[in-house]
Amino acid sequence: MKGIIAIDVETTGISPEKERIIEIGAFRPETGEVFRTLISPGRPLPECITELTGITDEMLVGAPEEAEAIRAWLDFMEDDTILLGHNISFDHSFLVQAIRRCGYEEPQFSGIDTLKLSRVLCPELPNKKLETMVAHFGLTNERAHRAFEDAKVTVELYQCLKAMNKEPDLFEPVPMFFKAKKTEPMTQKQRSFLNAILKYHKLEDKYNTEDLSKSEASRLIDKLLLAYGRVPYSH
Repeated sequence: MKGIIAIDVETTGISPEKERIIEIGAFRPETGEVFRTLISPGRPLPECITELTGITDEMLVGAPEEAEAIRAWLDFMEDDTILLGHNISFDHSFLVQAIRRCGYEEPQFSGIDTLKLSRVLCPELPNKKLETMVAHFGLTNERAHRAFEDAKVTVELYQCLKAMNKEPDLFEPVPMFFKAKKTEPMTQKQRSFLNAILKYHKLEDKYNTEDLSKSEASRLIDKLLLAYGRVPYSH
């Protein structure tokens, strides 16, 4: 497994363009070297993320800023650019977006995805979540949804899957590419209508609409109209 780095990230949400990494865990199977760091996202954590990961705002006080943490991770990677992970495209998208924000040189990564391998080799299982695969193979993950522990158990899962199938092509790393989604800002017409809805239903304090994109504003308007009904409005 020379050149492979098992990787996992925990984040504030699912959008690599808008959300931030709060933890990176990496493991080099060849040598047993470990990299792990919390990262300050510069914003409070959503309650659902704390419930999922166990990471709290208090734990992130004094954690490295993004630029420092990403630089340290890239230094750990050295010349190894093969990323192993469960749904590795998710981790890759967040890492690449962070690299670009920080202005660092972007390596050309390749990936090995144990989620895709699980779908091919274990089609009989009801789902292919990491915890399902860990239980299926009798593995142990002491802290699920923490970056390093998930990365390390993914190596064990990879080894189990590889033992099932001797087709070398199935386990070859695949070049990875990430293209950030283009987002159009909310239109003035949307802003005016959204503000009218919020004011009419006295919801101004419940929604932060300042940085919404055009598509996000559209979805929020539809959601509010469905929940609260139409409002008197002229433009």
